Amino acid sequence: MIAFGLALDTTALLAYSSTELDVGHRIAKAADRGRQVLVPALCLANAHQRATPAQWEMLELLGALPHIQVTPVEGDMCGHLGGWSRRMEGRMDLAQLAIDAATHPVVPIMTDRRELLGEVLPKEWPIIDL
Repeated sequence: MIAFGLALDTTALLAYSSTELDVGHRIAKAADRGRQVLVPALCLANAHQRATPAQWEMLELLGALPHIQVTPVEGDMCGHLGGWSRRMEGRMDLAQLAIDAATHPVVPIMTDRRELLGEVLPKEWPIIDL
């Protein structure tokens, strides 16, 4: 099983692509510890949808880094994606993030959506607020 040290949601990806130093620092810290960074495909797609041209390039570079693991949407996730996103204001990207994080040993999540993730993950889940 892959050891993840951090998970990034859409807003964290957009912050990174805007050269937010804290996000980049945490990505580097996870890599330094030999940990992968979990990036759900739906979060990356959503970030690309909202990105400026300069941000687009940064997202492409991020996805190519060896310690970034873009996780796919699998067919057996559809029931949970639909149900969890309903509880999270229709945010499929956040639902995939929550599912991916919950299927691994506790992975800290970087986001500005703590309250929405609290709808499906335990309140004590490690959240790093943007």
